[in-house]
Amino acid sequence: QPSPSPGSPGGLDGADVLLTGATLTDGRTVDVRLGRGRIQAVGTAGSLAPPGPRIDLRGYLLLPAPAEPHAHSDLALTADTTGPVSPDPADVQRRATEAALLQLGHGATALRSHVRIGDVQGLGAMEAVLQARRAVHGLTDLTAVAMPRLLTGVAGADGLAMLHDAVKMGASVVGACPDLDPDPAGCAEAVLDAAAQHGCPVDLHTDGSDPVRLARLAAMAGGLRPGVTIGPCDGLGRLPADVAGRTAEALAAAGITVVCLPQGP
Repeated sequence: QPSPSPGSPGGLDGADVLLTGATLTDGRTVDVRLGRGRIQAVGTAGSLAPPGPRIDLRGYLLLPAPAEPHAHSDLALTADTTGPVSPDPADVQRRATEAALLQLGHGATALRSHVRIGDVQGLGAMEAVLQARRAVHGLTDLTAVAMPRLLTGVAGADGLAMLHDAVKMGASVVGACPDLDPDPAGCAEAVLDAAAQHGCPVDLHTDGSDPVRLARLAAMAGGLRPGVTIGPCDGLGRLPADVAGRTAEALAAAGITVVCLPQGP
């Protein structure tokens, strides 16, 4: 693990720091000056005067901070739970905060989380995740995606109303799960309309195993700004290679971002 060079002060908290001899992904070797929690300068190796402590990164690859693009903070840290997961907002907030800090400990400074709304939990989980977002503000960027179960028909009316309420509360992204809706195309249309109304991105939770449905989505969503994301798309990876390739090309042409979380054989 890199450590301050001999002669440099041992404590780095709050100090300006020079990272020396780091290799970037394009092969360049650079020095990077950090100060006040920000990158102040990047120059060729040996070109920057050390402001204080110096860390030798020769032989190390320097990468931007990673991001977690598809999480479920309201269900975080419950894999070993026996019985139903507690929907209590205080428990959700605690788990969401702890999960965000665990991600930060591994270097991830951005996290996008789907949050279930409607049904028995109403907007309680969303409020809890938004509280967690405030708790980690300045440390990591937690983005909440409002995720109703249904958006069409009589049963979906409440979900649609709650989707609008969630955005007013502070949800940054609108979402849906077309695979669970009895009218997948209508569900996608409803969430795209909501996004256009509020001027926010869309993130759809989908298996991605139906190329016809994905092609229809690409036609509907093409050009929408500030953008559409789909995931976890584990079914997309199970399609024949030629079908998956054509589907991926159609999604890319429409500007749709795909987050792949492959599961199983």
